Amino acid sequence: MNYVIGIDTGTTGVKAKVYDLTGAIMAEAYREYGCVYPQPGWVEQDINMLSRSNEEVLREAIEKSGVNPKDIKSIGFSTQRALHLYIDAQGRLLRDGMGLSWQDARCAAEVDWIRNELGTEYYYQTTGMPPSVVWSAPHIMWMQKHEPEVFARTARVLNTQEWFLHEMGAKDGWYQDYPNGSLFGLMNARTFEWDAELCAKMGIDLSLLSTLVPSGTQVGVVDAQASARTGLAEGTPLVTGGGDQACGAVGAGVVATGVAEVTLGTSGVAIAHYDEPRFDPGCAIACEASAIAGERKWVAEGLTNAAAASYRWFRDKVGYIGRMVQMLGGDVDFDILNRMADKVPAGSQGLLYMPYLAGSQTPNFDAEARGGFLGLTLTHGTGAMARAVMEGVAFEMRDILDTFTGMGTQVDEIRLSGGATKSPLWCQIQTDIYRRPTQALKEGECAVLGAAMLGAVGAGVFSSMGEAVDSMVQVTSTYEPNEAVGERYDEIFGIFRQVYKSLASGGVYKSISAFQSKYAE
Repeated sequence: MNYVIGIDTGTTGVKAKVYDLTGAIMAEAYREYGCVYPQPGWVEQDINMLSRSNEEVLREAIEKSGVNPKDIKSIGFSTQRALHLYIDAQGRLLRDGMGLSWQDARCAAEVDWIRNELGTEYYYQTTGMPPSVVWSAPHIMWMQKHEPEVFARTARVLNTQEWFLHEMGAKDGWYQDYPNGSLFGLMNARTFEWDAELCAKMGIDLSLLSTLVPSGTQVGVVDAQASARTGLAEGTPLVTGGGDQACGAVGAGVVATGVAEVTLGTSGVAIAHYDEPRFDPGCAIACEASAIAGERKWVAEGLTNAAAASYRWFRDKVGYIGRMVQMLGGDVDFDILNRMADKVPAGSQGLLYMPYLAGSQTPNFDAEARGGFLGLTLTHGTGAMARAVMEGVAFEMRDILDTFTGMGTQVDEIRLSGGATKSPLWCQIQTDIYRRPTQALKEGECAVLGAAMLGAVGAGVFSSMGEAVDSMVQVTSTYEPNEAVGERYDEIFGIFRQVYKSLASGGVYKSISAFQSKYAE
């Protein structure tokens, strides 16, 4: 039999999985790690540690699978987006191997310069990305100013995917896939090439940047040294994947117009497919390269900061009765809370949860927004609060989906992924709030699966991305929206939007944020 392997090197850990060609998991392995915080707002990560962790999980997954390494026909990579690193002319890591994370916010002044000097609309219309501290480009500008001695020795600025591919055996060049190129913040969203005019205006030399290629491109094979470190067979094709969310989209089957994915993990992501680039007049919705193998397609993307993290926070801080029951030998804590929530009618008896525990991203981009419950009365209990959290998280995601459709994006069917799919109740709540059919997937960790699928297409195991999706993406449950419940949710969603606008425009969030900063302990 033939097998493929995918690896997802995330922010807090790396996972590798061996799949057969139906998408069944033969074995998997995981390593947890962390970031480094040199100063407030600065976030870095040890690239050598990531490489070692990759090698460990690859070896463990292969050994646990019992599969002959020669039967593993490809490896594809999913990586953190915008985590980047600096190397010298000999290909050696600079800055003691520390890369700058997508979470790093040290380049706020450079982002302000982009907005004020280049203009938000020019930058967005060029790159498809709203100006943000997340992207690599403003960090490169920061490095030029604040670490000139390092920058003088820099021959290349890489995303981790280029580094991993090179370390595994792709030694004849440095290759960056289109989706990761999007989040570098320097790639033209229409041509899928580095934008020379933009780079010149930002003072960034094109020679620092890697060769852009489509996802699903074979760029080398595993060499003898990497084979010894990982257990992969020498000669295994090395294939470009994409950033984690881009891989997650293809791993969920988002490869055609009208199909979207909603992921409720720690954070939340909504992605919808485009055959042609579509730009948001408000410059809020990213227009990025899709990870469809070998093609130039696009996706719309919106982000939230605290999705399933909201429910975890609720369990730990408010609904800890579930954890107590579990500790006494009862059911799993989340299952207990889910059953309590299921007894509460849609709309949680007028109780609203605002899910802005870590600020608001798309479409508000309001770092000062704060979470909270609104509408509490003596009738509300733990179950109502649990359901309100589920609904509030879905309302924030609907805010993004409505922005998609408001700019003409077609969304007919939604694939659900992430930890929230373990709860049928939360899946149905999402379906009724989005008012569209949804499908839960057998493989909820779509980034790993998507990476494996891209590897398979790039190595010729499948002839196309569509064939890979048909073979490896398995739907386990389909949910249909309830019309009457959806109308009730429409009503309270309107109140949800009204609450945010009132608190934001009235300066409430700003005042609370300032108070919290002033008296932080």
